[in-house]
Amino acid sequence: MNIKNSTNSFTNENINDNNNTNNNNHPSNSNNNNINSSQVSPPLSAIRQSQSHIPKQTSFQDFNHCHNPYNEINPFADTSNNPNNGASGSGNPMSKSGGLSKSRSGSQHEIELGSSSSNLKKSKSMESVEYITEPQIPLYYSMVKEKERQREVKLRKRIKNKLKKNKSKTTTTTTTTTTTDVGASPSSIEPIDGNDKEPMSAIDLAQEKEKKTHKHKDLATQTTEELTHDHVLPLEELVIKLKTNININDPRHSVGLSREFASERLEIDGKNALTPSKPTPKWVKYLKEFLGLFPIMLEVGGILSIIAFGIDTKTGKDNLYLGIILWIVVFLTCTFSYIQNSKSSGVMEGFKKLAPSSTKVLRDDDLIEIDSEDLVVGDVVIVRAGDKVPADLRVIASHHFKVDNSSLTGETEPQTRSPNCTDENPLETQNLTFYGTLACQGDCVGVVIATGDRTVIGKIAKLASNSKPNSTPMKEEIEKFIKIISVVAFSLGAIFLAIGFGRSVEWILVIIYTIGIVVSQVPEALLPTLTVTLNLTAKRMAKKNVLVKNLLTVETLGSTTTIASDKTGTLTQNIMTVVHLWYDGTIYSCNSLTASNFFNSQAPTFKKLYQIAALCNRTVFDKSENQDDIPIQLRKCIGDASESALLKFCHQVENVEEYRDRFPKYFEIPFNSVNKWQMSVHTIGDDGEFFMVMKGAPERIIKMCNRILIEGEEQELDEKHLENFQSSYEHLAGKGERALGLAYLPLDPQQYPNNYIFDMEEKNFPTKDLVFVGLTALMDPPRPGVAEAIKICKEAGIRVMMVTGDHPLTATAIAKQVGIIETDETLNDIAAKEGVDVFSLDFSRGTSIVIPGSMLDDLTREQWDMILSLKHITFARTSPEQKLQIVDQCQKRGEIVAVTGDGVNDSPALKKADLGCAMGITGSDVAKEAASIVLLDDNFASIILGVEEGRMIFDKLKKSICYTLSSNIPEAIPFFCFFVLQMPVALSGILILCIDLGTDLIPVISYAYEDSETDLMKRKPRNVKKDKLVSLRLAIFSYLWLGCWQCAAGFLNYFLTFKDYGFSGSELYNVSSTYFKEGAPDYGGYDAAKQIQILNEAQTAYFIAIVISRLGAALSCKTRIVSIFQQGFGNMVFNFGVCSMLAIALFIVHVPGVRTFFGCTIISYKYWLIPIPFAVFLVTSNELRLWLIRKYPNSKFANLCAW
Repeated sequence: MNIKNSTNSFTNENINDNNNTNNNNHPSNSNNNNINSSQVSPPLSAIRQSQSHIPKQTSFQDFNHCHNPYNEINPFADTSNNPNNGASGSGNPMSKSGGLSKSRSGSQHEIELGSSSSNLKKSKSMESVEYITEPQIPLYYSMVKEKERQREVKLRKRIKNKLKKNKSKTTTTTTTTTTTDVGASPSSIEPIDGNDKEPMSAIDLAQEKEKKTHKHKDLATQTTEELTHDHVLPLEELVIKLKTNININDPRHSVGLSREFASERLEIDGKNALTPSKPTPKWVKYLKEFLGLFPIMLEVGGILSIIAFGIDTKTGKDNLYLGIILWIVVFLTCTFSYIQNSKSSGVMEGFKKLAPSSTKVLRDDDLIEIDSEDLVVGDVVIVRAGDKVPADLRVIASHHFKVDNSSLTGETEPQTRSPNCTDENPLETQNLTFYGTLACQGDCVGVVIATGDRTVIGKIAKLASNSKPNSTPMKEEIEKFIKIISVVAFSLGAIFLAIGFGRSVEWILVIIYTIGIVVSQVPEALLPTLTVTLNLTAKRMAKKNVLVKNLLTVETLGSTTTIASDKTGTLTQNIMTVVHLWYDGTIYSCNSLTASNFFNSQAPTFKKLYQIAALCNRTVFDKSENQDDIPIQLRKCIGDASESALLKFCHQVENVEEYRDRFPKYFEIPFNSVNKWQMSVHTIGDDGEFFMVMKGAPERIIKMCNRILIEGEEQELDEKHLENFQSSYEHLAGKGERALGLAYLPLDPQQYPNNYIFDMEEKNFPTKDLVFVGLTALMDPPRPGVAEAIKICKEAGIRVMMVTGDHPLTATAIAKQVGIIETDETLNDIAAKEGVDVFSLDFSRGTSIVIPGSMLDDLTREQWDMILSLKHITFARTSPEQKLQIVDQCQKRGEIVAVTGDGVNDSPALKKADLGCAMGITGSDVAKEAASIVLLDDNFASIILGVEEGRMIFDKLKKSICYTLSSNIPEAIPFFCFFVLQMPVALSGILILCIDLGTDLIPVISYAYEDSETDLMKRKPRNVKKDKLVSLRLAIFSYLWLGCWQCAAGFLNYFLTFKDYGFSGSELYNVSSTYFKEGAPDYGGYDAAKQIQILNEAQTAYFIAIVISRLGAALSCKTRIVSIFQQGFGNMVFNFGVCSMLAIALFIVHVPGVRTFFGCTIISYKYWLIPIPFAVFLVTSNELRLWLIRKYPNSKFANLCAW
């Protein structure tokens, strides 16, 4: 057995790692391609000698032990320092390099693991293992990336050609030294960003020229242009470019930047933080509430009323009161709206926790911890599991390092990061990690290549800030309504002004009454109604954990025709979970989020499967905080995502920690990409016999076995069992699930006694003739309730499509599970069977399609129309820019698009969409900032609540507007009669105010409390181009039907009152300019005072008739489709509002002093009874109208009369 120093082993292996990095990276690096052992890798003795000169300091290993309270159980505590060594055993204090081993006497051994297949020695037992090619099945984790991105490679072909041309023209090459430390001490400081003024290499020149001639819109392409030279350059050249000091052979012992140089660079480049948008002062936000068209309309009405009072203080007192009250209404509603929006802003401030707080960095040969905002380009940082990546890093050394890129790319599975450059695209290569992503396993050393706004996330955030949000449909509808009302009001005012002067009416009266006509057309109660409706909706949604940032956007969800949803963290849980088991020849389903499991935990084979999953597992629960009260599935783990899923699954069956104590671990080989399996040796108790458990790639594990466990009994692994295994494996993989094979082997105590020492290098353990137990299938499962929510969306006429950055097979599998794709066969499947391009098919042959992002840039407008005409659409492997493109194409077709997402990559589309909906728990802060709605509990099903609330808002406002506008005719006709017929005015300005802000206020607001009509969620989304808030049909119903009947009731009371005093209708014609005013001559035997008293009685009777007939109008506007008796009278606010109408009218007419103030007088009871038939008639006729609409929904009558 070879026992070697762990530090030296790391150094030697790290040299190999760097060799691999620079020899295999890029085809353009032929001049620098030979960064091999002759250049970079001195002999081992020389390395040891160079390391002896490394100053004593707090090493990375020492830092791990000092700062990790769980170092003894942390499988990621680094000791071997081997960036490629997938089998290093740092997870146990018993081992400092490769495998973990112990003897019964307690002796400890260090075993070195190979770092690649070239230096992995095979023992005789290993040579006997036959490694076979993996089965060609659609596993998303084993697909070839080049094939996935054929179109993407084609787009970048120009860059490759430019590189080749410039390379052939280049006659000088950059010379590199062979010393251990490579660095530069600059004499001057320059900003390090995309416009760095360093002398350019051939690669830089080619890229710079390409940037000038071609401006690509794809974010990934833009990033390639700006960062390619940083991740494809040889490390030595990058060191010179960044002016830093890196130990090429052992990056963990690099000198890094000097403190002085870092401070100077920080002054120039600025803080490593995203530049926040400039906050709007609170007073500006408050003033903006008064600048909406609706408030402005009321403000103008108030100013005009005060002007009318200024013209004639005696006759214009009513206008003074009206002006003051209008301003009070504006002030209260704008203040209320500001307070509600401020609450939402306050919640959003609490979300801003994107940047990591501190970072471990090497400066001046010391390992120190600094604020992440103080990082600069060229800093050498150390990132460990659990850290957020503090900047965009080039990985220069790694140890089992994996990052969670789900917020950036949508990939659920943690992505391996190593020093190897594997792709030209920086979003795909393995040697870059990005700011704000999470390190979920292992550790790495990286050099900072971009900070703050120059990071990839910074560019995406900038893209989101540059995306101007569309105006909401509701805002457009309200603005259009205000414009219509303003045109009508001022047109009427101009007409009556001309008529008044043409009829020689006294000019003061003409101006005062003209202003009264204009103000009477202003729906004063509608602004508080809108505010109350939106705030009630926001409160209801807040109870369901839905934060509404912009109140007007709620209605947008009700108008939505397409929901473009992200997959990871939105439709799925973003938690790897065991979803299926295969043992005893059967696939079993298991749902680890509930108590109902479909497997038998008492079955003998399952018990063995459980043993392997629990013991052959290095992941542990995070003990840094108490998680006893947290559901098992939501607990934090230290370890790989797949092993975390197995740990949580096993823990629900039996306490894993106690189980592991019963079977101590004696020896271990962690999973690595060479073997594709993980193995550990355990004992039964402290002195029991050895047994071996193994898990890994099913195709590898099954080839090591010659027996299979069936119902607890070992059987020969014959063709029948192999066929069953293969079909089950392909079935699970075809559903996008990641399968792991499990096997075990009891070890012969004669051959493996208690004092036996297992040796990783000698491979003195069996790797064949194992017993195969079964499969575990893992995936990121859909969130509970998502499938039901999507079904309801489809019933409501809303198309739900998936837009994700994940693999097409994974996206397709999830889309089928949640119901986005309902067909077994997509158009892609049909095209693959026929061997043709999918766009050459007749799209009428299917309704489902999966489009990878690599195809989007080449699509024509016709192809976009073909895709978006389908019902079931899934977009996969999309970049943030492409998500933006998808939203834009949908909007060009006139669709109202809602986008849901949680990642940084979703933020541009969230802001561009008509409605952006972000996740509150798993969502990134950039996404929350860009969205209009935040689901605080990440429950996608809450969108259904939003759809219903949005449609209810539209219905409620439509009812409120219909009822409000119906008073305009009975309020305007008296002025028309005054100007044209010169009749005494039937309704004074102050009584108009009593109707609009007195008797009507509560009924109008009460519609906000009305329940949805029974068929609300069965309707199709409203057509925003046709179904307007104020349509012609609504105007006809409100003005010509309800308004005219109210006016008829009012004038009937008006004329009957004059008749009681002997005045016929003809005797009221052409008298207003002479009679029925102060100082008027006698008329009909009555002096001026009596004439004014008679006019007051007539105006009171008119007012009472309007109020009572409006009871019928209020009931007629209560529903749009169903009967009021079917809707019911459970809205107590409406019931109270109806009663308040009569109460206010009685109060105004009968209370002494009040009636004098309003110019009213007590009238006979018959004037209270005469309007009742009008109200009954309005209700009866409306019920008949609604019945005919429901009976004949497609008739011409329904098209004309349904509003």
